[in-house]
Amino acid sequence: MPTKTLDNTDLRILRSLQQNGKQQNNELAETIGLSNSACLRRVNLLEQSGVIDKYVCLLDPKKLQLNVTVYVLGSFIEADLKLKERFIFEMKLIPQITECHLMAGDFDFILKIQTHDLDEFYSLQKQYLTTSLGIKNLKTEIILQTVKNTTELPLSSCRYGK
Repeated sequence: MPTKTLDNTDLRILRSLQQNGKQQNNELAETIGLSNSACLRRVNLLEQSGVIDKYVCLLDPKKLQLNVTVYVLGSFIEADLKLKERFIFEMKLIPQITECHLMAGDFDFILKIQTHDLDEFYSLQKQYLTTSLGIKNLKTEIILQTVKNTTELPLSSCRYGK
């Protein structure tokens, strides 16, 4: 799969959209310094190529009283493919789990869990994060203060498959 380096205009479009995905094309075009049609054409190409995956609305967890963020690191009992597939399926169904990553290293997976309080987290842990899903051990890390939290990706020297 050949790779194409994003040019400066593409990167400016992506930076602007990462900061405000709701802006209209004419506003984006003015910010970037392109005509409306040239800007729309470039955005469409970035969408078609998959560089722009989707547009979302980011919510403030605190305003929704999701006051507790916990990272859970875990290991599986053994390399049982069926249990791992069941784990993946179950994790996708639990709304409080906002991220789930399988990993190489000391732990097999990491979860980001957002709940109203520690009681809700503890209930979720007892109900779902058990040996029935092949989980051997868990390490929980409770966030005390968020210093940086961004959805913006670094865009220097980006390449993408065409």
